Amino acid sequence: MSSYEIPDDPPEGFKLVDFVRGRPEPTFNTHVGNMYVKRGEKGTRDEFVLAIRVQQTMCNPAGGLHGGMMMTVADLVGTMGGGYLAGLRKFLPTVSMTFDFVAPARVGDWVEGRAELIRQTRTLLFTNIYLTVGEQKILRASSIAKISSGDGTGYTKTEAGVPSSPASHPRPEEPRTARRLEG
Repeated sequence: MSSYEIPDDPPEGFKLVDFVRGRPEPTFNTHVGNMYVKRGEKGTRDEFVLAIRVQQTMCNPAGGLHGGMMMTVADLVGTMGGGYLAGLRKFLPTVSMTFDFVAPARVGDWVEGRAELIRQTRTLLFTNIYLTVGEQKILRASSIAKISSGDGTGYTKTEAGVPSSPASHPRPEEPRTARRLEG
């Protein structure tokens, strides 16, 4: 732990989320910081809670939790929490989200996210998300996630059923080049 990090010290009942899960290469979620999950009694406010301890590395220059970090947490609450509430155990890609930043969070704050399941169709999941510090709402979001057919793993499988790595996918023969816009 570096000198500017503070201990996460999650409240009782919270478990560290393992975003690595044996993957050979890191994903985006492995870089944003520790996240914790708590699963409570079905039908209660705490049925699914995703949380973080705000670290300095998560903040903007003004000292508040960065909006991008708030949106990342809300996105995961919408897909992981919404999927959990709907009984779905698969990857749910987000297709649309809106955000309202209500109040700041500061270094050391314990931020909790909860999802409210609004509607589920055959192919879409609609959720409202709130991030809070204590009883104070700091972000309100609305999310629509795609419910994919099949196992919803989000990546290609080989014939043996083992996920293929990006290196095993053929690359185009000619690389794309950016065109300079004259203006």
